[in-house]
Amino acid sequence: MDYDLLFTVIDDQNWKEIASEGTFHPKSLDELGFIKCIDEKDLENYVNLDIHKEKDLILVVIDPLRVKNSIKTEKEGDFKIIKLFGSLTLDAIIDKIDLKPSKKGDYSIKIKHYD
Repeated sequence: MDYDLLFTVIDDQNWKEIASEGTFHPKSLDELGFIKCIDEKDLENYVNLDIHKEKDLILVVIDPLRVKNSIKTEKEGDFKIIKLFGSLTLDAIIDKIDLKPSKKGDYSIKIKHYD
């Protein structure tokens, strides 16, 4: 596994419900059968797709070393999608960041690494 961090975007602002009982269980897990994560290089382009336009989002940052379930990477259109099969324990989530669209309706995401 060659990921420093994994990122998933959720538009459900009810964090308490998603993260209930000590696990992270977003809608995508029920709808798709996996948690859909995006490669860091594709993140800003993915978040700016029409499906996300003008919504308040939460960017969930995941430590891949704490993921206990199966991980599979696939190409989906122009994006590298990382699929996490199963709920995550909350200790795998190292940050959650509120994303708000600009006045134009788009998002700007810059990830800085401090190595």
